[in-house]
Amino acid sequence: MTGDLPEHPLPASTLVPALVRQVQGAGGFATVLRKGSQWGAALLLVHRQGATVAAYEKVPTLDGRPSWRLAAEGAEPVQSFIDRQARFDPDLWVLELDIAALERFVPGFATSR
Repeated sequence: MTGDLPEHPLPASTLVPALVRQVQGAGGFATVLRKGSQWGAALLLVHRQGATVAAYEKVPTLDGRPSWRLAAEGAEPVQSFIDRQARFDPDLWVLELDIAALERFVPGFATSR
């Protein structure tokens, strides 16, 4: 009955570097812009083939599965959002990514974004 047990999330200090290695290994761009604490939250700054940047934040769901919400889009709104979040959460991680089919690497990231 292990399928009924909730998953225990890995700390951001494990997930973020692993995601960077996976994306870079697949020929994409990934870099950590802000390093938070071990269990800090992570924001994704996503570029689609060098186009406008969008910020996504992980949101809780009733079923416990990961899901990401578009939080801001465009350079100035994204920077403003990061600044507000960093003031609220000093443990925040910020990861910048540019790769096709990001949903292959980030669980819960919808393909329609």
